[in-house]
Amino acid sequence: MVAGNLLGLDAPEHTRLRRMLTSEFTVRRMRRLQPRITEIVEERLDAMAAAGPPADLVADFALPIPSLICELLGVPYTDRAEFQERTGRQLDLSLPEEEQAELIRESRACMAGLVARAQAQPGEDMLGMLVREHGDELTTDELVGIAELLLAAGHETTSNMLGLGTLALLRHPGQLALVRDDPAAVAPAVEELLRYLSIVTAGVTRTALCDVEIDGVPIPAGSTVAVVLATANRDPRSVDDGERLDVTRTAAGHVAFGHGLHHCLGAPLARMEMQIAFPALLRRVPGSRARSAL
Repeated sequence: MVAGNLLGLDAPEHTRLRRMLTSEFTVRRMRRLQPRITEIVEERLDAMAAAGPPADLVADFALPIPSLICELLGVPYTDRAEFQERTGRQLDLSLPEEEQAELIRESRACMAGLVARAQAQPGEDMLGMLVREHGDELTTDELVGIAELLLAAGHETTSNMLGLGTLALLRHPGQLALVRDDPAAVAPAVEELLRYLSIVTAGVTRTALCDVEIDGVPIPAGSTVAVVLATANRDPRSVDDGERLDVTRTAAGHVAFGHGLHHCLGAPLARMEMQIAFPALLRRVPGSRARSAL
């Protein structure tokens, strides 16, 4: 789920890069990926069945599925293990600063190689499109930054949704049955899980340039302001009994993907991955139950 400010740029530059990328994430284009997503889901379920219980849902299912973003950027799907391992370590806040810095350097070097390949011979993937259509507008550093952002944001957040969403459903058997047995319930259930879990908890921070009051709360000039998406998604003014998971509710209007200029570019892809993966998993493994290692 690609959310937030692209590369930390100011609004005009952010808008320019979004314009270049939006065509790659249209609902129509994402629908063309449905057969490939279904194929990956079934491959993972077959592998889990062959290995027998217990299965590591995160390693065996939740992480590999959104690695499709690798293919969209021209990274071979077979290289996903190396990428997953490095991305997971980058998000480990317990690592020493030196190790974090080295991981960032490794990731950037990897993306720089990917960009160099695309510049030398643009393929039909997303980076190839950017080089062919916008190569005169984008610097190499910008292309590297875009690749890093799309790979990390489009992978880790969706894998977290698949893992934690499954856990949430296992804790609510009645809700799980609806997602498993009723195709019409799947899309609303995904929206409700997005709202309920709010994987990306905070939006872009801002600095107040003058004294202002929001909803009766005074904010002095110079204060840092952060929008907490998880709180907004449970605000009683927008959702009744927001602490309760209810896959039958209409969760339209949630801000799990951000809002406005910072709305997630990859929302159509993330939705499709979840709409395919959740019911397939619950049908193939009907006796699933959570264990402490999840």
